[in-house]
Amino acid sequence: MAIKKTTGKSVSKDYSILSQLRGLRSQWLATAIGGIIGAIVPVLVYRIAHYHVEATPALWLIVAGGLLFSASSVYGWGLKLFGAWYKAGGFTLLIELSTVFVEGWESYVALSVLCLINAVNMSHALVIGNRAAKRK
Repeated sequence: MAIKKTTGKSVSKDYSILSQLRGLRSQWLATAIGGIIGAIVPVLVYRIAHYHVEATPALWLIVAGGLLFSASSVYGWGLKLFGAWYKAGGFTLLIELSTVFVEGWESYVALSVLCLINAVNMSHALVIGNRAAKRK
């Protein structure tokens, strides 16, 4: 969600998922950078949760931070897709926790969805920030 400043007031502009994707078509650099930054968080959470926390339990703090970062984006998409807070919350819990606690192909599917959502959100945030900076 982008915040637009007009005459001292903040007005929230809600972008649909398709408008976010359309806005990235001509912004290849922001899309690439945002894609890398957005996708790295779920990948790190997956790798740390599945391969490192058993040896060092304190790493659960890093996993929790990554889940928090990602969950806000997933919840926003869930609200746009399903329209109800409880469905968005259920979707968020399902996708986020499947990545961390489930073994097998299901966790890879959840990880792929998380990478997509976070990559698009981060890329879109970079594009919106770049457009706002050009207007000044």
